[in-house]
Amino acid sequence: MIIFFGTVLLSVSGYYQTELQKKMILTQEAIDNFERDVKMGKDVNINNYLDIKEKNYDNNFTRSGRFLSKKINNLISSSIKKTLKIITKAIEE
Repeated sequence: MIIFFGTVLLSVSGYYQTELQKKMILTQEAIDNFERDVKMGKDVNINNYLDIKEKNYDNNFTRSGRFLSKKINNLISSSIKKTLKIITKAIEE
């Protein structure tokens, strides 16, 4: 409930719109810089104009979740294979 109301409050207060506006301005500035450099004949690399900051969410909790997910997946897969083998044997007999 607290997270929901916090999200609603941020939305109503315009925080989210302000963040989107900042990203748009940065994007427009990057486009302008790119176009200027192309007109000047500079050697351009698109990566120089992108502001990509990837967040690393990897921590003990996420690693444990992935490990558990893989184990459950393997367990279910092997159970299905065994069940299908039993059914196949029963049909063949």
